[in-house]
Amino acid sequence: MSKTLLVEIRNIAIGVIILGAVQVLVTLPTKFFGLSAIFGTLLGCAVAILNFALMGIILESVSKQKGASGLMGVGYIGRLALIALAVIWATKVDYLNYVCVIIPLIFPQISIFILNLTRKKEREVSEDERT
Repeated sequence: MSKTLLVEIRNIAIGVIILGAVQVLVTLPTKFFGLSAIFGTLLGCAVAILNFALMGIILESVSKQKGASGLMGVGYIGRLALIALAVIWATKVDYLNYVCVIIPLIFPQISIFILNLTRKKEREVSEDERT
């Protein structure tokens, strides 16, 4: 794995963990969800981070090889199966709130959006300093 990929996985993982903490803080006062919300959020965040990391690893390995689009397809199906297993597991047991498992699956996209906004502002500031 390249250093750039590791940095991006770390940044996304930090964003997912922060958003997961916000989710727990929002759901706890309702007392409707209880511990199942915490466990569901933990599982959802773990799956989201693992999904993003696997996507990065697979795309990096495909970009280095020619004709490796089959690996990309298998990787997509595998990542989709991972998500499906987590959601199905959460619907079958009482100690996981399935809604709290599903919501963190969009946290990587939110983290990427926030990171892009902050990086754009940093670029604008550095361009202003040059002029």
